[in-house]
Amino acid sequence: MTQATSTPRRSVIAAHPLLSAGIAILIAADIFFALYTPIYSRLTPKLGDFPFFYWYLLIFMPVTSVALWLATVLQRRLGDGGEAR
Repeated sequence: MTQATSTPRRSVIAAHPLLSAGIAILIAADIFFALYTPIYSRLTPKLGDFPFFYWYLLIFMPVTSVALWLATVLQRRLGDGGEAR
C-alpha cells in the first residue's frame, strides 16, 4: 500500500510577499491620509469660497476608491494562486 505524501502548503502571503506588501501599503496609506488631519485641516488655499478641506475631500474620495479597487484586484490575484483573471 502506498501512502500519499503531503507537502506542507505555504500561506498565500508567504508565497507572494510583494503582492501582499503592495496591498498592505495601499490600505495603510489610505488610512493614514484620512486620519492625519494636519494634512488637510487648514483654510488656505481657497478656491472661490471653499477652503482646502473640501477640495481635499473631493479629490481624496475618488483616489480612495481607486486604491481600494486596486487592493481588491491584487487580493483576488492572490486567491487565484497568482494567476490573473
